[in-house]
Amino acid sequence: MAAAKNMVFVFDIESATLLSEIKTGRHSTIQSCDFCPSSQLVAIALSHYTVELWDLESNKKVADCSGHLSWVHCVRFSPDGSVLLSSSDDQTVRLWETKKVHPSSAVSLKRDSDVLFHHNEISVIAPDNRKRLQLRNGKTGEVIYQSEEQESRIRCCCLSKDPQAAVLAREDGTVKVLEMPSGNALCTLTGHTKTVLHCQFTPDGQTLITCSEDTTVRVWDWKSLECKVLKGHSERVKRFRLLDSSRLLSWSFDGTVKVWDIVTGEMIQDYSCHQGAVLSCDVSPNGNTFSSVSADKSAKIWSFDSTSALHILNGHKDCVRSCRFSWDNQCLATGDDNGEIRIWCVLNGSLLHICARENKDSMESLHGGWVTDLHFSPDSKMLVSTGGYIKWWDVEKGESLQTFYTTGTNLKGIHVSPDFKTFVTIDNIGVLYILRKVG
Repeated sequence: MAAAKNMVFVFDIESATLLSEIKTGRHSTIQSCDFCPSSQLVAIALSHYTVELWDLESNKKVADCSGHLSWVHCVRFSPDGSVLLSSSDDQTVRLWETKKVHPSSAVSLKRDSDVLFHHNEISVIAPDNRKRLQLRNGKTGEVIYQSEEQESRIRCCCLSKDPQAAVLAREDGTVKVLEMPSGNALCTLTGHTKTVLHCQFTPDGQTLITCSEDTTVRVWDWKSLECKVLKGHSERVKRFRLLDSSRLLSWSFDGTVKVWDIVTGEMIQDYSCHQGAVLSCDVSPNGNTFSSVSADKSAKIWSFDSTSALHILNGHKDCVRSCRFSWDNQCLATGDDNGEIRIWCVLNGSLLHICARENKDSMESLHGGWVTDLHFSPDSKMLVSTGGYIKWWDVEKGESLQTFYTTGTNLKGIHVSPDFKTFVTIDNIGVLYILRKVG
């Protein structure tokens, strides 16, 4: 047996004939693999901190062993095959009962979710691993609605308060608007030619905006099916942010950020921000400035009145993946793929604090993974971040206040209620967490 990147090859020793090959996910690299002595199982350790069990005969994944907080470098079966051992850079060794680990056939939620906090209610919407959309009651976990299986994987979704509607957007570019909670189809929107990466209703629920790997942003009057196509980016559009009722900010892997008039469809401003992909942007609460962070390891603060950066924030040693302004407009938090969070002064661009553990939790990261999302409390005194787990920070001191370790890892983001008391996220094995601040 041999491994290369995301492939495992099984050979006949005597004839050197290739008997079988296993192809894992393209975003991970195989670190170790082992045969089960008593069955056709193969254990594969992957760079995204997970161990997978594959059936060699059917060439299908049969189980996931998730929980490590860093790279898994070794997997070994016991002589009778009943137990699997895995060791990781997170300084732990785990023993798994091979018949009791999380089955891949079980229904699990994907991390591309949306949450609606409305009065005292919490609504959570997310696709599952069977290409269906689920709407759940955030207080009870009850499934309120579940769609039929889609022809293509659901890549993003969103909710509207009024009208009560949900959107699912797929890898094949199709967008569907559904009435909630009945699930009745209100319309199907076609036009995107590649995966839809983000979707969002305007506050009045009358307009839907989507962006895609096809380099466009589309503004839909979903009731009339009329559409304005915003063209200008040369690579996939990562995401967008509504500035007001008529303007939108979009950012792309082409290194640019653009401001659009969504009423006319015209580009208002074009910012050449970074040498690498723009991975995230945020807009200051007062609406005067925006931030951009990039794969080129830099963060920048911009004014809407100029195409030159106000401040260039250097110091991160890896891709800067997330950013967020404080509600008092005084601070900007940025997070990178090394797990480091930096807090900057917006006024002069100076570094105020580096939020990090004294010692790395692994050889790879300070946060159990990439820092994927950041949110300040309304008084700007606390910060919550997601990576391999969830952490809360004291902004003034740059010190950790609390850590919540999820069962899985690789959190993609977190939804925070306006009062900073409820936190919703989904981990990489599909477990939904709804956390409530006590006291």
